[in-house]
Amino acid sequence: MRKLGKPLKRSMKNTLSLLLCAMLLASAVSCGGSSTQTETGDDTAETESATQASTETETTEPDRLDELGAHDYSGSVYTVLDADPSPELHTNIPAEEQTGEMVNDALWTRDAVMEERYNLTIDYVEKTNDGADAVRSSVLANDHAYNLVIGTAGGALEGLALDGSLANLLDLPQLSLDQKWWSSLMYDSLRFHDAMYITSGDITPTMYQIAACTFVNTDLAEKYNIDCDFVEAVRSGTWTWDLVGTLSEGITQDLNGDGQWAYMDDMFGNIGCFSSYLIPGCAVDICTVSDDGKTLTLTAMNERTVNVCEKLQKVFYPNNPIMRESNDFTKSAFKEDRALFLTHTTESAAVHLRDMESDYLILPVAKYDEAQSGYRSAVNVWATAYISVPSTAVDEMTGVVTEALAYWSYKNMRPLAFDLTYKAKTVRDERSIEMLDVVFDNLYCSFAELYDFGGISSVFWDVLSEGGEIASAVEKVTTKAETEIASFTEKWGAQ
Repeated sequence: MRKLGKPLKRSMKNTLSLLLCAMLLASAVSCGGSSTQTETGDDTAETESATQASTETETTEPDRLDELGAHDYSGSVYTVLDADPSPELHTNIPAEEQTGEMVNDALWTRDAVMEERYNLTIDYVEKTNDGADAVRSSVLANDHAYNLVIGTAGGALEGLALDGSLANLLDLPQLSLDQKWWSSLMYDSLRFHDAMYITSGDITPTMYQIAACTFVNTDLAEKYNIDCDFVEAVRSGTWTWDLVGTLSEGITQDLNGDGQWAYMDDMFGNIGCFSSYLIPGCAVDICTVSDDGKTLTLTAMNERTVNVCEKLQKVFYPNNPIMRESNDFTKSAFKEDRALFLTHTTESAAVHLRDMESDYLILPVAKYDEAQSGYRSAVNVWATAYISVPSTAVDEMTGVVTEALAYWSYKNMRPLAFDLTYKAKTVRDERSIEMLDVVFDNLYCSFAELYDFGGISSVFWDVLSEGGEIASAVEKVTTKAETEIASFTEKWGAQ
């Protein structure tokens, strides 16, 4: 356990904290109020008016901290378990002091502000393995060891959600889970039987690394005389896979003339085929919760699913004949100017593209067609960017502090995400700030991604990467998937 210290011991640092807080607030006003029209409505021609209205709303909306009210928790300890198998990649815990690193200092300041505001201490426990076991043991012992758990949705939290170890987040009335500092799409897709156990939001900076997106090499676009205003296409709802396919035509080339395709040597129009990003991005729901929230049904097979798979195959195969090649090689091809488009996660910008010489844009994953109601940013469920509350921690302090941490992070840390994930060594197109808001405001995850009923996710991966017909492939796993859904429903409903 690492103790950050009680607020009274920070008197010499509080001035610095408040100064940094003011700077971050100013950054939030300048960067966080961009227009982020995520729906494909008919009024997209009035982009400037929408931007102005969005800015005005940003400055006049109620302050969530004020709404939560004043609370004095008399020196209580709010403990966060960071169950992170890869802490070197993900920052969710601040150092014991400010270091000059923007994310650390923002986290440090956030915690200092909350400690002083609520008269409490925020402690962190870091576990690089067995984080799920630690939660189970704490719940069984009823020792109230943790108020909040940050972990992976896949491989940790999804199991805890089925064995009674996690609290129903809906039982914490202080959490406004449909607001932008939480994933509003997860609020819609991960509620079942009046219960929700897992979500993600600005409370963890790792959230800024998990979202599916599309990178566009704008230097290559200029080289190939591609006349497209990519940002305006997103704004107007015309950023579709049909457009991606059209723009990719003629780019793929066997550069060394050896008759073999390799990401290390050749040129590609479109790379990074991951079904877990592409299928949800096209608004295909593999499983669907009924309107009354009581039934989960396998809905993978319908006319739309067939059409989506056929379109993605049509777009990718001519422009990426070797979809299954190494992940690292894929990102290298984009970085080395041998791919026009790369569909991956925002983490690529932070980790793999930091020293890329050419300029690029970050856009949401393209829609299936213009009729699709909005963009979806599917998430990497194996990153430590998801939060849950142990079943022993359903109390006012847990709810108030968790909500306050998330809201403060949204207002003051999200602007830093643009620097974390986008502005590296070169100054990129500032419009990507607006595009990242579109990405982050539309984080999406469903039970299908969390539990992979019957291995159905692999089915889509196989069909997209190797070809074939989706209907027959889904049919082969339907019985097993439906059996696992029934078991899941029984366990979830028993909590």
